[in-house]
This record gives sequence, C-alpha cells and structure tokens, in this order.
Amino acid sequence: MAVVLAALVYSGHVVLAIAGRKFDAVGLAQLAGVAIGDLTSFKHIERPKEWNLPALTALFELLGLAPGMAQLVTQGKDEPVQQMQKAAGEAVERLVVAIQHLRDGLIFWGRALLSEDETKQLQGRLGNTKAFLESLQPYSSPGKLKNFRHQAEDVVAQRDGFQALREIQGLATLCADLATLASYLSTAEAGLSAIGDWADRVRTAKNDISAQLGDPKARSAANFRQRTRHRLEQLKTEYVHDYLAQHTRARLGVEGDERKAKLLGDVRLRTLKRLAAIDLTPEQHLNDCLRRIVELESCFALTEQDLRAAPVCPHCGFKAGTSSGASAEAMLNTLDDEINALTDAWTQALWANLDDPAAKDSVKLLEAEAANLVADFVQTGRLPDDVGDDFVQALQDVLSGLEKVSVTTESLRAALLAGGAPAKPEEMKQRFGAYVDGLVKGKTPGKARIVVE
Repeated sequence: MAVVLAALVYSGHVVLAIAGRKFDAVGLAQLAGVAIGDLTSFKHIERPKEWNLPALTALFELLGLAPGMAQLVTQGKDEPVQQMQKAAGEAVERLVVAIQHLRDGLIFWGRALLSEDETKQLQGRLGNTKAFLESLQPYSSPGKLKNFRHQAEDVVAQRDGFQALREIQGLATLCADLATLASYLSTAEAGLSAIGDWADRVRTAKNDISAQLGDPKARSAANFRQRTRHRLEQLKTEYVHDYLAQHTRARLGVEGDERKAKLLGDVRLRTLKRLAAIDLTPEQHLNDCLRRIVELESCFALTEQDLRAAPVCPHCGFKAGTSSGASAEAMLNTLDDEINALTDAWTQALWANLDDPAAKDSVKLLEAEAANLVADFVQTGRLPDDVGDDFVQALQDVLSGLEKVSVTTESLRAALLAGGAPAKPEEMKQRFGAYVDGLVKGKTPGKARIVVE
C-alpha cells in the first residue's frame, strides 16, 4: 500500500495527508523519510489541484521555450520538463556570470560604467530572478509541475531580471568588443601626446563614450556600437598615419642607412681619427660628431599592418612624440658637412701652428723623410691623400714644443658670467682677458695654444 501511494503521489494523481502534513509530487523526497507506520495510518488522499496552465505557459515562455509545451506537460510528457530544467539551469549560469561582472565592476577605458546605486539595483533584480529559477529544481516531472505553486503574474514578474541580464550581457559584450581599440589608443596616447591635438581628441572620445556607455538609453541606440567603433577606428587610423610620418622622419631609410655606413668608413673620418693623436687637436669635437652619426638609427621594415597590430614599431621600438628638429636624413647631411668643416679647421690650425718659430726649428731636427712630409704640408696647405702614422708622428714631434691649454664651453661661460649679467662690453672684455690670462699663467710665452673642447 505504501509503495502504491508513493507511486500515485509521484505521478501527480493524488495528494497524501498524514498527521497534519500533505505530500504532493514536489514533496516526494520528504515522503520517503516518513515511518512506515505513519504511512499505513494515513489520514486520507485527495485530488491534486488542477493544472495551472497559465502559469506553466508563462514559465515556458519566460525561458524562451515554446509556450505550447505547457499543454504537453499536462498530458504527462517528460521531454518538455527536461527542456524546462535545462533552460532554467543555463539561465542561472548566465545570471551568476552577470552578477560576478557587477561585483568585479564593468570597466571601460579605466572607468567604472555603473554607479554604486545602479550596481546594487541590478544585483537585486538579477538575484530575485536567480532565486526564482533555482526554486524550479524540484519540479522535475509532469506530476511535480501539477503542484506548481507560482501564479502567472509571479512568473511574468521575472522578466525584469531577464531584462537586467540582457543589459549586463550587452554592456559586457560591448566593452569587450571595444576594449582592444581602447587599449591600443591608451598606449598610443602615452607616446603621441605631444603631437598636434590628436591626444585631446582621444581624451574627448574617452569621456564621451564612457558617459554614453553609462547611459542605458544612449548605449541601447541602434547604431551606438557602429558609431563608437567607427570613431575609435578613425582615431587609430590618424595615429597610424602620424606615427608613420614621425618614424620616417626619425629613422634612416635604405639609402640613408647606406650613406651612414659609407660616412662611418669615409677617408675624412679616418684622417681625423689619426690627427686626433696630436695634442693640439680638439678630439672632443670629433667624438661628438661620431657619436651623433652612430646614434642615427635605421629602420625601413615598418609597415602599416605592423602598426595596426601594435602601436609601436616592432623592429626598432621608436616612441612617437620623442623626435624633434631636423629629420634623420637632414641630420646625416649636416654631419657630412660638419666632417668637412672639421677637416678644414684642423688642417688650417695645424698649418698655422707650423709657422711658429719653435715649430720651424723642430722641423730641422726631423729625419729627412719625415721632414719632407711636413715640408710638403707647409708648402701646399693640404693634408696628404693618405695620412699615415709617419706624418702624424712628425707633426706631433714638431708641435710638441707648443703647450695645449684646454677650454670647455662651461668653464668659459662661468668665467664670463662671474661678475653678473648683463654686463657692459668693457666689463665682458675684462673678464675674458682675465680668464685667458689665468689659463696661460705659468706657460711659456708664445708657446701656449688655447683649444676649445
């Protein structure tokens, strides 16, 4: 008898009353814990209430299932119940994810899109619907659904939670869709902030889009996503063009790279490097020129596709907004001219110092071959085509009697400004004269040579 009663309860045909308690299909698990003696002395059985078809229809519709499935449930069909449970479980999972999004905070471009009040309100709406769907778990058979306790209006009220779910999912999807572009522009903004008004337009777009994303009406507009993506893509395109222009200006191309290599191996530089061994030559000028040549970077592999993938050149790491002044090509031309000027200046300075009486006397002490090299230079005023170690050593020997006095621009500046500025021309002449006198103090008269480093 107990087994038969339990089967009738399970199928939804009866409700069993025992000692003030009633068991329907939903309470079958509790029925299994009742003592056998209580079961055999049950009070009575009664007909279950009629199918709440409006509520079941609303439930299937709420879960995105065909409302007509509710009618099949009243016919004892199991499949609609299984689909209902599956849909409810999937909806709970989506609600859990949405609630977690709210807890973590929906962030776009470094800003929270929802206020604390909005977040709490949405969490409440999602939580109510989640609790309702979780309450459907016991209704796992047609018989149990016959005892469905909710009314149609209770089910329909859960649409509010699903609406909140769609809002959060849409907002999260939208943020994810635009996040890559926003991240790209943020990185680019840090490097191109000094170029034109592009960075200002990025900041304006950031403020506008963040405000619109926080406005349910604005972000739900039909073309909002399309308009926003287009705006960000346009800013990205502008950056790519600006960056490519700066990169081209700051880096040597194929021809420039070849010119740089030729310049570093130029005979003029070899000549200057050898002449730098002579004490009277200002070697610092040469070193500075060499440093600037070496610092000119070459890069001719960057493409627009590379830059659309990442906001910095993957080949040389050029940082936009860091270059100013002349282009790399122009600087290479300038350095070429400087080498010419430096060669001429050193040649003239060496030739002029050889006219010193002490130097002329030293030439007479040289061996014949070395004396001829120096004599040819004195006569022509031109360096040999191939400045060798013998020529350099001969000049060093001849000019060694002269005393080099090094002057830096910093020390000269400090001396001229020591008495304050501005100063009268006479005062400045006095300061300069005193500075020069101090430099050559203790030196042999007529043999001191001032070299500006």
